[in-house]
Amino acid sequence: MSYVLWALLAMVCYSFAFLFMKIALQGLPAFTVMPIAVITLAVGATTVAALFGDWSVQSLTSRSVPFALAAGLCLTGAMVGYFRALSTGPVSIVVPVFGMFLVGGAFLGIIILGEAVTAKKALGIAFGGVAVILIAT
Repeated sequence: MSYVLWALLAMVCYSFAFLFMKIALQGLPAFTVMPIAVITLAVGATTVAALFGDWSVQSLTSRSVPFALAAGLCLTGAMVGYFRALSTGPVSIVVPVFGMFLVGGAFLGIIILGEAVTAKKALGIAFGGVAVILIAT
């Protein structure tokens, strides 16, 4: 499957995840919903990796493992912040603000990874930021 199809799958799943999280948070505390969701994610991702990925025990000795751990720590911060925000705020504001990670991620890719900047990409990043401001206010 191409990366665009994977991205579309992620977009659809994330859209429904926000909905289901908000509904769950109406009846359960954030620090109850979060571990349930994250454990489900961990089991699901591990299963997919084991069945369909190129996962192997040998890969655990790679020099890239510390970056994977750092990503996990960042995801932990993202999820804790997101669940707490969603448990107290409206979806229509929390999700767009959370969605600014798209602008931040694109910006970091350009600055740190040296990815190419085009006028169209720069305009898209700017519009993404403006869109979040308009949605969330």
